[in-house]
Amino acid sequence: MQQDFVAPPDEVVTGLVADVLRAAGESDDPTRWRRIEHGSANLVILAGRVAVRVSRTPAAAAEAVRAQRLIDLLPPLPFALPRSVAAPAHAGQIVAIAQERVAGEPHPSGSGDGAQLRRLLDAVREVPLAPLAPHLAHRDAYLGGGAWRGILTDRVIPLLDPAAQARARAAADALAALDAAPELFTHGDLAGANVMWSGGAVSAVIDWDLAAADDESKDVAALATWHGWNALAGIVPSETLARARTIAATYPLQLVSFAVVGARPQAEIDRAVARANNRYADASASSAARS
Repeated sequence: MQQDFVAPPDEVVTGLVADVLRAAGESDDPTRWRRIEHGSANLVILAGRVAVRVSRTPAAAAEAVRAQRLIDLLPPLPFALPRSVAAPAHAGQIVAIAQERVAGEPHPSGSGDGAQLRRLLDAVREVPLAPLAPHLAHRDAYLGGGAWRGILTDRVIPLLDPAAQARARAAADALAALDAAPELFTHGDLAGANVMWSGGAVSAVIDWDLAAADDESKDVAALATWHGWNALAGIVPSETLARARTIAATYPLQLVSFAVVGARPQAEIDRAVARANNRYADASASSAARS
């Protein structure tokens, strides 16, 4: 799992985390903390009943504050949420946010209880949009927002190897060709470690940074990519699943777009480009082999 994203200096992280943990009534002794590095926007410190998210960059700090306001305004849901347990702490343009530490573990990939996944999708889609509107992420934020197609065409796809570009362009064109879908409340990254399970049921959902008024198929795509398309086949309409497949086909491009638009370090951009090359070049080779 990738853990070498850009991060604030250790002394800044330690000072911020200690401040918010004291405010939350937890130990500020760093020897009792557990540090998790694999988030691209935030790193996380676990201490007792608290999880502290520390922004990696000033841009991530602003997004973290906005997203936490949204989380704190969400209505009660049939699973736990990482609500605030203390006011944020700031050091320059970096922020640390103390959240309630939720229980559970990520579900193993490749399988999933369809009834539980349907319950999760229903709980998310039924959240009212109007009270949350000022705190929602922009639609297609991970792709670069409303200008996403031009970003992919002009800035992302040209970075790929020639052998991968045709397939990548076809994936982007298919996404752009989708009919408009009703706007519902969506989580935006409903998979992997963002969905915690306990006793065979969803116990908590974290990382609401991409929550937006958007197409429910995006949440279906994330769940299907993690749990397997068969797990979703019996619980969502076939047209929704087809849209989700079209969305999922652009995931490698989305990773590159996120890195490029966010002006991430070149090493992160190069890694995302390499993954996209592997995905689309392999697909091209498979098609050629079948023809």
